[in-house]
Amino acid sequence: MQKGKIIREIIGKVLEPEGFVFDKEIEKWGFLKEFKNSKGEIARQTIAFYFSNYKRKLFMVISCFSGDFDSYRINRFVPGCKNDGIEYSKDEEFEKVIETYADILKQYGLDFLKKIAEPPKENDYFRQEDYNKLFQEHETLAQKFITEQQINFDCITIEDAVVLMKNMLTEKLSKPFEDCRDPFLEMAAFYECVVRKTYPCKWIMKDMKTHIICKLEIDSKLKLPIFVPNEIYLAWKNGVDQLNSLII
Repeated sequence: MQKGKIIREIIGKVLEPEGFVFDKEIEKWGFLKEFKNSKGEIARQTIAFYFSNYKRKLFMVISCFSGDFDSYRINRFVPGCKNDGIEYSKDEEFEKVIETYADILKQYGLDFLKKIAEPPKENDYFRQEDYNKLFQEHETLAQKFITEQQINFDCITIEDAVVLMKNMLTEKLSKPFEDCRDPFLEMAAFYECVVRKTYPCKWIMKDMKTHIICKLEIDSKLKLPIFVPNEIYLAWKNGVDQLNSLII
C-alpha cells in the first residue's frame, strides 16, 4: 500500500487549493505552506501525518510559526474531541482514516489554520526575518557593536563578553522588545566573534520544516549548538544571570 500516495491525493484535494504543497520530508508525509502573516512577516504552517510507536494509530499534527510556534492535534481544534489520533486495525482501513482526516480539515481545520496564522499583537518575539539578518549579516552586526561599545577586541574573553552583555541587558530591562531587537542581534553576532577566538564556530540556518532556526554551532569538546538570540531574549525576560549559560 502506497500510504504517501493516498495521503497526497486525498488530503491534497483539501490543502493544495489553500496554497499548501506536499513535502514527504515532513515527518512521514505532510504539507507545507509559507506565507506572509497580517503583519507582513514570514510565517509557515505544516500538516503532518505520523504513526504511533505502540499501536495502529495515525496522528495528524498542525503546526504554525507566525510569531509564536505551536503544534496541535485534533483534540485541540475539533469540538468535543477527546482523542488525539485515529486508530485502525488493518491496512485496508488506512484510506478510510485519511478520508476522515480530510473531512476534519474541511469542517474544522481550514478555519483553524486561518485563526492560528494571526501573529501575537505584541511584537515581543524574533521574526524569521531577524534570523535571516543574523545569518547573512553577522559580521557587519558584530563590527557595529564593537565600534559603538568601543571594545578592545584583542583582549576580550568569552567571560568578559558575557559580563558586558549582562550589563547592557540590565540597562534595557524597562525597554520594549521592539527597541531591543536590533541590539540583541548585534549582541549575538558579537558573542560569536568572541567565541571564534577560542573555538571554531559558525552560524547555521536549519530548516525544521515547521520553521527555520538560526543557531551557533561551536566545535568545542561538548559540540555545542546554541540559540544565542533566544538565550539573550530569555535573560532579558527572566533575569540577566541566565546569560551565564553562554560562558563556555
